[in-house]
Amino acid sequence: MRSNERAGIVSVIMLFLWGTLLTEPFHIFVDYISGAAMLSVKGAGGSDIVSALASYAVLVLVILLLQKLINTKAGTYIPCLIAVITAGAFCFKSLTDGHVNLKRGIILAVSVAVVMLFYIIKNDMLLLWAASVYTYSISTALLTALLFVPLSKLNDTVGKILYITRYNTIKITEPFAGLAGLPELVWGLFLALVASFPIVFLATQKGKS
Repeated sequence: MRSNERAGIVSVIMLFLWGTLLTEPFHIFVDYISGAAMLSVKGAGGSDIVSALASYAVLVLVILLLQKLINTKAGTYIPCLIAVITAGAFCFKSLTDGHVNLKRGIILAVSVAVVMLFYIIKNDMLLLWAASVYTYSISTALLTALLFVPLSKLNDTVGKILYITRYNTIKITEPFAGLAGLPELVWGLFLALVASFPIVFLATQKGKS
C-alpha cells in the first residue's frame, strides 16, 4: 500500500476515534508540541494571538516534516523517536510539576511498549502505519481545534454531537474571536484551509509502500 492510500485511511479512522480514549497517546503527543510552542512564545512576551499562531505554525511544520520523512529510509524510525521523546517530555514535566499523572504515565508506557514490539518483530509495515498514525494525529488535532471546537460552541446540542472535541486542549482560534469583526469559526475555517493545501498536497503524492 502506498503512503498516500495509507494517509487517507489513517485520517478517516483518526477522525472517528479522536474523541475516544483509544487516541489518548496521540493527544498527549500533540499537546506537548502545541504546549511547548505556546509556552516559548508567551515566555518571550508574546500575546495570546501570537502564541496561538506559533502553536498552529509549529504543528503544521511538524506534519509536513513527518510527511517527508515517511517516504524515506527514516520512516520506520519515526514511531520510536516520537514515542521516546513523548515519554521523555512526560518525565521532564512530571519533575518540574512535582506531580506524576499516573493515567498518562501508564498510557505512554503502553504505547512505547507497543512500538518497541514492532521493532522486536521487525515489521516495517506496522512501523510505517504507526508513523502515519502519529503524523495524521496532528492533522486531526488541528482540524478539531480549528473547526470542530468553534462549531461545538454554537450551542449545547452541537457540542454534544461533536464528541471529537471531548479531549481537546489546544486553543488556537479562541484568541481570534471578534478580531476584525469576524467570529471564531470563520478564523478557524481560514486557518484550516491555509494548512490543508500543503498537507493534502504531500499526502496525495505517491510514495513507497
